[in-house]
Amino acid sequence: MRLPFLRLLVPLFAPTLLAAQPSTVAPADAPARIVVTPPAEPGESLVINGVVFRADGRTPLRSASVYVYQTDARGYYAPDNARASDNPRLRGYLRTDAQGRYEFRTVRPGSYPGTQNPGHIHYHVSAPGYRERVFEIVFEGDSLIPAQWRRDAANPESSVAIVRLESSTSGRRAVQNVTLRAQ
Repeated sequence: MRLPFLRLLVPLFAPTLLAAQPSTVAPADAPARIVVTPPAEPGESLVINGVVFRADGRTPLRSASVYVYQTDARGYYAPDNARASDNPRLRGYLRTDAQGRYEFRTVRPGSYPGTQNPGHIHYHVSAPGYRERVFEIVFEGDSLIPAQWRRDAANPESSVAIVRLESSTSGRRAVQNVTLRAQ
């Protein structure tokens, strides 16, 4: 049986397939430590590290997938497009080590140009048998953080977390631990 209408649908869906978003799951062999930014990337140097925990909040989770993406210091996901979050230039894939640890080096992300959105880093954290945790981190002291986000951040299941930046000899550092809930 011929289905002639399929020939008409293929051109409609082809652009969607070509512009697919990157995977949010790290390859099985992804490292626990990465550098997200290329050499000489403009902006304030930033190191984020943390531990992914099992649902009890105490037991580290080995080989959990951590996918992060962000804007550059100007607030752009792509060199010429601030809104290209479907294919961000600054992104990275990690797998936690035997102690559940991960670390990435980057630059502090900027606010989207012409908006009141605080600079932020997107997270997708997952592991077999656990619910994926999708959220973004913003930085304490950013005057653009809305009051509602501050209230929401008190909930460990919130879509936003506020992290404190510490100064170091190589820039700024922050800790973002993650607890995954069982499915």
